[in-house]
Amino acid sequence: MNARSKRTLYVGLLVVIGLWSALRLTVDLASGRSEAATLWGALLAVLAIVALALLAATRRVAGCAANAARYRPGAVVVPGFTTAEMPDIARHQGASGRGWLPMGGSPVAVVVMPTELEVWGRKDTSPRWVVQRTPDGVTTNGAVYGNREVPAVWAHDGLAAVVLVPAYRPLRATAGMVGEDVDRAAAELSGTVRRGHHTAGG
Repeated sequence: MNARSKRTLYVGLLVVIGLWSALRLTVDLASGRSEAATLWGALLAVLAIVALALLAATRRVAGCAANAARYRPGAVVVPGFTTAEMPDIARHQGASGRGWLPMGGSPVAVVVMPTELEVWGRKDTSPRWVVQRTPDGVTTNGAVYGNREVPAVWAHDGLAAVVLVPAYRPLRATAGMVGEDVDRAAAELSGTVRRGHHTAGG
């Protein structure tokens, strides 16, 4: 099942659950069962919040990658979400961590240039800092994302670093379920994969 099919499945499940909850809410209200109606109403509200949050996350990470790609046409752009380590890394670099949540989960893009990796925020007009590309400078390891550790990609040159949860499939990445995307991002950041820029999928 590809990313588009999975996204369609997720959306379909939300729609089905939402329609069922709306139907039950209507029936319970008509029957005067206020407690049951309150329960279904609360479930509908939660579903709406979850759907809006997922939609917003998908659009933000895709927009962040597209913004970086506009300034670096033709370069490989790896979309991702920040981890809890990123605000501290930004401070260490004397760079801005503006817009990045302390627990991770904010959109970030890393642009692969010939000699360095550029770290871009969502609406930046220039990179926040750069990491020099070095042999064996890109690794895969755990990083703090929300309240747990998830697979992530690290790049470092001895002085600067960047760490992200790759978000080629943002809906899965929001939950930290990145699977083989970590290896894909590591390969692209290492320069072993040479393609045009990537925008976020589902």
